[in-house]
Amino acid sequence: MKIAIDVDGVLADVVTHILPYLNEKYDKNYQKSDITHWDFPINGDSIGKYLRSYFVDSVFVLTVPEELGAKSALGKIWRNHEIIIATGRPNYCRRFTYLWLDGYKCDEIKFTSEKTVKNLGCDLLIDDYSEYLDKFSDSGGKTICFRQPWNKDCDSRKWDCVADGWKEVLEKIEGF
Repeated sequence: MKIAIDVDGVLADVVTHILPYLNEKYDKNYQKSDITHWDFPINGDSIGKYLRSYFVDSVFVLTVPEELGAKSALGKIWRNHEIIIATGRPNYCRRFTYLWLDGYKCDEIKFTSEKTVKNLGCDLLIDDYSEYLDKFSDSGGKTICFRQPWNKDCDSRKWDCVADGWKEVLEKIEGF
């Protein structure tokens, strides 16, 4: 099977990484669990806007922690499946993203916000962003929603399944 896997919120824990910067700057105390949607406002701007601005900082990008168990899980998946890492990150952080992904088993890395079966050439998408999951599902692909605080409605959506972490992702893949 050919599997597309997202970076932010699936492989990389960018929200946990950016919150200390934003909490200090705006004298807040947000936790990852507080970020219940991608447009979550912090001092008048969405957390997504802040992330895009921090993606120009090589130190920020290169020090983002992985989602627990991501690298190990990709190694296991890659033994039996083809992996395309598909990220909606902006092109200006491409170089830093490639460096961050060094050591992650995959066959290809694509920078795209068009996550459809046709565009990615994959059978399955693992993502945390509702819009990408919806488009991929609508285009005929199978989906695993990687549960995060900003996609709590994933049980009520049309996606094939939901996973609470990489251990469950591995179990779900075996079920396809």
